[in-house]
Amino acid sequence: MSRFATAWRNRAGGFLAAGAVAATLLLTQWLGLLTPVDQALRAGRFQLTNQQPSGETLFVEIDATSLSKVGVWPWPRQVHADILDKLIALGAAEVVFDIDFSTQSTPSSDAALADALERAGGYAFLAAFQQIAADGTIFLNHPLPELAAHADAVLVNVDGDGTGLLNSVPAALPEHAMLSVAQALVPAARDTGASITIDYSIDLNAIDRISAAELLFGTPDPARIANKQVIVGASAIELRDFFLVPRFGVVPGPLVQLAATETLKAGRQLSDLGTMPAALLAAVAGVGLVLLRRRTAALVALTLAGLGCMVLVEALAWLVQWQTGWLADTALFHLAIVLFGIAALLLERAARWRQFLAQQARLAYLATHDPASGGRSRQALIDDLNCHLGSTQMATVFLVHLGRLDRAIASLGHDVGEAVAREVVSRIERQLGVKPARIGLDLFAWVLSQSLDPDEQAALCRSTSVFLDAPYAVEGHEVILTSRFGTAAGSSVGGAELLRQADVALAVAKSRDLKSAPFDEKQNASFEQRRLQDLALRQALRKGEFYLLFQPQIDLATRETTGVEALVRWHNPGIGHISPSDFIPLAEETGLIVDLGDWILEEACRQAVRWLWQGSVAVNVSSAQFQLGDVVGSVSKTLARTGFPANRLVIEITESLFVSDDSKVMNALVALRQMGVRIALDDFGTGYSSLSYLARLPIDKLKIDQAFVRPLPEPHYEALVETIILMAKRLGKVVVAEGVETEQQRDYLASLGCEIGQGYLFSRPAAPEALGLVQGAANAA
Repeated sequence: MSRFATAWRNRAGGFLAAGAVAATLLLTQWLGLLTPVDQALRAGRFQLTNQQPSGETLFVEIDATSLSKVGVWPWPRQVHADILDKLIALGAAEVVFDIDFSTQSTPSSDAALADALERAGGYAFLAAFQQIAADGTIFLNHPLPELAAHADAVLVNVDGDGTGLLNSVPAALPEHAMLSVAQALVPAARDTGASITIDYSIDLNAIDRISAAELLFGTPDPARIANKQVIVGASAIELRDFFLVPRFGVVPGPLVQLAATETLKAGRQLSDLGTMPAALLAAVAGVGLVLLRRRTAALVALTLAGLGCMVLVEALAWLVQWQTGWLADTALFHLAIVLFGIAALLLERAARWRQFLAQQARLAYLATHDPASGGRSRQALIDDLNCHLGSTQMATVFLVHLGRLDRAIASLGHDVGEAVAREVVSRIERQLGVKPARIGLDLFAWVLSQSLDPDEQAALCRSTSVFLDAPYAVEGHEVILTSRFGTAAGSSVGGAELLRQADVALAVAKSRDLKSAPFDEKQNASFEQRRLQDLALRQALRKGEFYLLFQPQIDLATRETTGVEALVRWHNPGIGHISPSDFIPLAEETGLIVDLGDWILEEACRQAVRWLWQGSVAVNVSSAQFQLGDVVGSVSKTLARTGFPANRLVIEITESLFVSDDSKVMNALVALRQMGVRIALDDFGTGYSSLSYLARLPIDKLKIDQAFVRPLPEPHYEALVETIILMAKRLGKVVVAEGVETEQQRDYLASLGCEIGQGYLFSRPAAPEALGLVQGAANAA
């Protein structure tokens, strides 16, 4: 089946699943089955963001005790007058009566309340509320005119029909120019819209409540009343003024008005977004299910991801509610995640057998092909070779390394790099008629079923390089590659061995800077020796096979030893003594030079600190150590651990360190000198030798390479040495001559002003005991 058909089938399954989930969600929402869940979640979020009330409000409740004490209901309005007088006398800021005063009682009782309202001086409010008549007409119940003459009316209605959860109260009745209780008590927050959505994160249980009986017949604490905004209303069950609210369950009507008041005081006017955010998120999840049907995810991962999304959405709903005051119902989203999880499980079960077949086909392809380039795989090439060689046929392997391909991938991205790799495969296939194998990132190989001699191999490599080195135009970039070849021919070895031989030949071509190289047995022996050295080198430091020798540096004027150079040596029990010219490049190539260099530095300082001698100790540091390690940090730690003085340490570097013009190296040298360490430029004259660099390098010593000193007194070399010494003296550098082997050379160098000499005339590299440097030995002359 084509990839298009597979993708369409997966997407169709996703669409069907998403449609089924959407239909289930719509039905559930229409039936209201999620309402209890949303109410519970809202209550939990309110509880989680629990806030204390302002402490500026008070509920004087007409409770069962108050009804019992007064003995009648409705109360005579003289009782309400007494309550108002007492509240005003105790310092109440404002008093709201959530009581129906729209009908007349006795004239004396109404007059008593009117007088009390007049004494309150406009700081009392009376309840007004809308009602629906039997014929459906809406009318407004006002307080009696004689009472309203002394107090403003405020609206005490709530939103809804009282059968469901109460979430808001009307903000005002604009057509009657009447404010709600909350807006009347918090005039600064009157631009609230048509309704006030109550913030039930405010703890209603913490609002102070005083029984009307205590106020009428007791002695309440004046501090609980002074400067408080008071609502007087019913809380007794028999008066049936109760509403169901989130978090707190059933509460008295006056407490609802106080909750709205506290909401405005806290600046927490809420906005109810309903189920819209949850529906949008559920839709996004549905789209994701459809789009991700092309992938197979573990059910455990899907389950965890779904649970994580549910937790995240709930956390976001709480955070948004807390920070912005936006309320949202989330049960719809949670149900959607559960349903999508079930749908994903069913789809996964239905598609498992198709996935298995697709994976098997993919594995079969990967076993014989490189998917990025379209070339064959390494194993396919070896199998092909074994097939040729097993039937006694001759075969020649060509291995090509395409230089700069790795840089193209690093700088331009894998897409460009892989496009170039595909073009490489295409060019070889077009020109040679064989599909190459991709052996590595930038290595390709192919087989010819015939044995070519070295000249024929080289000729084919040259012709192949013509089209492989041609520019590659890919995605607006022009990529230039350089090819280098290794070849091997044979009939009596296995395919893997023949490919290895071609790899050895390629390594020879790289090391000798050749376009191509054929394999021969001498190369094999050399690489086997190098392989053994590499294995031994990786264990030598741990086994303690390295040791140091020291070569003295002599003051040419006084013939006294002023310093020594630490030189590392390696003795392997199986291989024997290995020359530094062999293992140092190998250590640099493998990166082991960093650990080896750290050991040399610490070992030299550790030994020198015990000598009864105060000369300098020079340690060589290669450019690879600066590139791969932290030379400054290593020197600092070594000096701290060993106690060796920084001013006695000399770090010897070579000119090759400055070829790349790396500011990191220059900064490291400056930091070393600031520590007190001296810097010597070793092998001067054989490397980079830029005079502009020499003028600004942070170095203290210049060491003339022995290639200029040993031929002395030949005239040409005398001219060179004289020039170097004169230049160094003019730059203020100490001059050290290496390779001094005769007295004539010593005298000549001293006559030119060269301060220090080093060479076989004075001593070969030796152990500190032989040089008289160990504790208790005499100083060397």
